[in-house]
Amino acid sequence: MSNFRINHVAMALPDIASFLEKTRPVYDGFTRSPLITNQRQSVREQFLSDGNTTIELLEPLGDSSPIAGFLKRQRLGGLLHLAFDVDALDPAIEVLTAAGGRVVTPPIPDIAFDERRIAFILLAGQIIELIERP
Repeated sequence: MSNFRINHVAMALPDIASFLEKTRPVYDGFTRSPLITNQRQSVREQFLSDGNTTIELLEPLGDSSPIAGFLKRQRLGGLLHLAFDVDALDPAIEVLTAAGGRVVTPPIPDIAFDERRIAFILLAGQIIELIERP
């Protein structure tokens, strides 16, 4: 088994800076990663953490961004996916596809995780991101 462990919860937002300004009372004490422009996924992203839980904030780089459709339906944004660390990506994908999941994004290296491979799976109507452990 791939030892699934939650890495983060992701939110799609129309504008990260605006969201952080409006929610300052909630997130002001959280640590913040630098804002990353991820051309591969066509998003800007930033991670927040309270020391226990990590939240990934995602903002589209344009209409071709994979989160643009979600934001057309949810104009103010919302929860997008759960991400899990796994020991090995390919066996984890096999487990989820055997359970009825469908690969949405096949394995690719990701700059937000030091070029470790990630994949996105749709399972039971939910998007799951898998992140291969180093």
